[in-house]
Amino acid sequence: MSSQNTMNEEEKYPLHLYFIGFFIVITIALILLRILLYSFEISKWIQNTKDIDFKILIAGMDNGLINFYDPVAISDWPPYYLYFWYFIFYPIYIIPYNTMIGIYIWDVFRLFLTIIVIKESPKVFKSKKDLLIFYLMCIIGFSIDAYYNNVNFLILFLLFNSYVYFERDKKWIAGILFTLATFKITALLFLPVLLIARKIKWKDLLYYLVPFFIICIPYIIFPNYFLQMFHNWFHSDEQIQGFLILDSIMWKALQPSHLMFIGLLLIIFLENLKNEDRKNLYRVILVSIISIYYIYLTTIVFIIPIVLG
Repeated sequence: MSSQNTMNEEEKYPLHLYFIGFFIVITIALILLRILLYSFEISKWIQNTKDIDFKILIAGMDNGLINFYDPVAISDWPPYYLYFWYFIFYPIYIIPYNTMIGIYIWDVFRLFLTIIVIKESPKVFKSKKDLLIFYLMCIIGFSIDAYYNNVNFLILFLLFNSYVYFERDKKWIAGILFTLATFKITALLFLPVLLIARKIKWKDLLYYLVPFFIICIPYIIFPNYFLQMFHNWFHSDEQIQGFLILDSIMWKALQPSHLMFIGLLLIIFLENLKNEDRKNLYRVILVSIISIYYIYLTTIVFIIPIVLG
């Protein structure tokens, strides 16, 4: 009788609805924080960091498409997204920034697209354990993404739908959505995960690599443009340092806000393991590695150098 009641409760109040509530609360709280910052001096650090990534994106767009990879005055990091980000972000860019309307639209856009992914994910992935891990990673990533007002929610949405469309045998659409997600090059991790999980075959790479090659043709026509972007990828910030030589570079490739789509890659891998014992083992190992690395990345590489600096 009690198990029947539990099943009825889960059907009435499914897990993903609770997390959708968390996403809504986080979004509202951070919007209210922004409003408070207009009127009160809460903290100099918060004043300087809240929405900083959105401001950097706007400043990068100010350079124009031709000078897309030139340094941005308000950031130590030169732009490193693929050029077509300019067209993706352009509708937000043309909204006058001094009205702040664009930044609130970006907030709502993040919440809307994330809710779609969370709402649809139980239809795609069946393991409650894996879904819980995915949701928790999304909550962490979403909170940081929303605080700094970054773009990782968009990568999550595009990769999730790429996966869904491949499942529906709409492979070219899957490839196009994947390609759009690669404006941040770390989205390329999606393909090796699909291959390792045996979700796609080597011949299926055609559907992903052809659109990616086509969108990268301007880099072939203008090699200096590509070299400038490539140089920016390996920029190292002197303020952000860890024990390893590549820590500063890895920081921008695997920030905590990236847990939104890192969680997606993890659940794709786990869901396609058939052996339950092996799945449980990999779940423990991978979650432990990800947790330890991000604790290290956040504290040793980012927080301590900033505080000491």
